[in-house]
Amino acid sequence: MNRPDAPVRATPRPATLIPAADWRPIDIDDLEPAAWQALRHPANTAVVAGPGAGKTEFLAQRAAYLLQTGICPWPQRILAISFKRDAAANLGRRVTTRIPEHADRFVSMTFDAFTKSLVDRFASALPPDWRMTDGYEIDYVSERFLEGFLADIIPAAPASLYPQVAALRASRFLPDTIGNWSLPATIPADDPDDATAYAALQWWHDRYLRPGPAKVDFIMLNRLAELLVRCVPQLRRALRQTYPFVFVDEFQDTTSAQFSFLASVFADGPTLTAVGDSKQRIMGWAGALPRALERFAEAFDAASYPLLWNFRSSDELVRVQHIVATSLDPAAMPAVSKADGSITDSPAEVWRFSSPNREATVIADWIARDIAVSGRVPADFALIARQKISDFENRFRQSLGRYDIKVRNDDMPVGAMRLQDLLKHEVTRLLLGLLRLADQPRGLARVWKEVQATLARVHGDVGDDAGQRRTADHLSTLTISLRDWLKNTPPGASSAVDCVNYLLELLGVDLLHRYIRSAAPADRLNVLTEAFQARLAAVAPTSTDWADALGQFECADAVVLLTAHRSKGLEYHTVFFLGLEDRQWWAHARDPIESTSTFFVGLSRAAQRIIFTTTHPYARQGQIADFFTMLDEAGVPEIDHG
Repeated sequence: MNRPDAPVRATPRPATLIPAADWRPIDIDDLEPAAWQALRHPANTAVVAGPGAGKTEFLAQRAAYLLQTGICPWPQRILAISFKRDAAANLGRRVTTRIPEHADRFVSMTFDAFTKSLVDRFASALPPDWRMTDGYEIDYVSERFLEGFLADIIPAAPASLYPQVAALRASRFLPDTIGNWSLPATIPADDPDDATAYAALQWWHDRYLRPGPAKVDFIMLNRLAELLVRCVPQLRRALRQTYPFVFVDEFQDTTSAQFSFLASVFADGPTLTAVGDSKQRIMGWAGALPRALERFAEAFDAASYPLLWNFRSSDELVRVQHIVATSLDPAAMPAVSKADGSITDSPAEVWRFSSPNREATVIADWIARDIAVSGRVPADFALIARQKISDFENRFRQSLGRYDIKVRNDDMPVGAMRLQDLLKHEVTRLLLGLLRLADQPRGLARVWKEVQATLARVHGDVGDDAGQRRTADHLSTLTISLRDWLKNTPPGASSAVDCVNYLLELLGVDLLHRYIRSAAPADRLNVLTEAFQARLAAVAPTSTDWADALGQFECADAVVLLTAHRSKGLEYHTVFFLGLEDRQWWAHARDPIESTSTFFVGLSRAAQRIIFTTTHPYARQGQIADFFTMLDEAGVPEIDHG
């Protein structure tokens, strides 16, 4: 059986080990006492890290500690599982920066990518009843499709199960029913005796156990991966030997399927470190477990360490955050701000407006004045809303445009992707980096370093001196060829498409495709490149040159407009939390805990200032009256801007 880790790489350079007692953090001054205890803890660990606690930095430092001291000995690796691609890439880049000599032994990927990679590589080892004869296709279904499926299976359900099957909800069927059912090694010949098993088995017959390619989503791939590990002991042993240490980021977003997978693979084996914050659980609609960290601590006998330092927000904002935090968890301990305050006026306010247009005008005027007197840049400001951010885009784009301030809608569709996902993708950063290096051959040392590191991963040359030299030579050749092409081709809609095709030709489509399949199996190269082409073609016709086109592509110097969900993990000097009213928070009464968690995530993005806005005269008496009560308790003043 093949090893379950990444493709074979060159033998790494020998590294001098540091005695554990002498190890010190890299590129930061120090860790808080609880972080030191969690970092050194030799067994399973649950780290409760609230907003601004530096959880990604903590994981990067723990990886450095384990690898540099030899506690994780060569050739064994650390597996880091995140729930979002950009989070996995960010953690991987941070470890590469901290300990480049060990970077090839730190594997950072998403949960979906990890389970899919197991199915792709070891599908032939599935129990005979579950082996695929024609492969599979990733296929997502709508809620309407699920409603139709349930309507079809209810009449044929055994009489004893009929009421329970009829009570299944289409909106919860995949995370709750499919995600909670462990596949039996042998498919039962008779109908199961409980509703979950009956409905789940009907689903698998309809989607998977059928002629032709199976149709699966990532919940089903998770269940297949769990079955693989459970039924193939040598695969389970190989995973445990390869990865003696496993990190799981954002653990509050763990689903029941993912939790059971972790238990099947890693219980009573590798040392697990789970990091998260139940107060930021905003993925309940996708099946995130309540009390996931507490369940982890109980199931894996893990020691719990709360991180209480906040490196992002000022003391006043931390106090406001704590009021909301205690509404979610009465036992929440107050955080300690380690960020210096940079403003002299009120750090938190509620602004009331008579109309949406008035709201956009006043806020645009205020941002323009603040930039003029403070020296801050547009990217220091964020416009966050619960949802429906397209409702705000035109008004704010027009109002801020009067001051030549751009707005970037991170939720904007680009091809089959969203702009935020496109901009954060590793391959996007690679393509943009190559174009920048070709267009501006000097003064971009940081870009050169990042592009070279990505190319080394693509070519499998991480940790190999000769390979690194080949990568550097290849990068020089690429930029020279691309520079000549750019000089002879002005930016335009058609040349944007030609530009991307030429880039892919230089890099090698097959090589890039293989890398994406190994690093992020859930991604598809054609979807990414089509989105990249669409974005470049949209900005190129109005660009004066390629540097201008690349600047418009990223639109980095802009006020960002995004949803609270998309803001998670980000931070801004000043946040305008728009739409504090029922129109944006219409589902609050349906799930007040998750809704309040979303509110908590949004307000905690602010480092120095948070301004809540409403244009509804009776917002205080609406569904989210409890939000206003919390803000009043925190002493947040309300200002009427007419």
